[in-house]
Amino acid sequence: MSNPAEVWRNHKKLKTYLNKKGKLLVWTKISVPPMGFEDTVPYFSGIVKFENGEKLPVQIVDCEEKDLKPNLKIVTVIRKGKKVKPEEVIEYVVKVKPAPIQ
Repeated sequence: MSNPAEVWRNHKKLKTYLNKKGKLLVWTKISVPPMGFEDTVPYFSGIVKFENGEKLPVQIVDCEEKDLKPNLKIVTVIRKGKKVKPEEVIEYVVKVKPAPIQ
């Protein structure tokens, strides 16, 4: 179980990542997840490079495998992390999805 105060402090930092734009460098399909993520498989994880040059490993959401390609334009979103029990604190994390086509 996560410490509620620690979760709260981390959630305050999430807004700095909201709606950041960048591109997908590499990705992989996760079929055998770590403990706590068993209900989310398969899912995609990758490394993105933001417009400011920062690189970050993230989970890719709202995307089919056939749509993943190098340099895919992405945007960050905030989503629930792993599934938690009713008595636990819900943790939110940064994930990315394909940017809307303009």
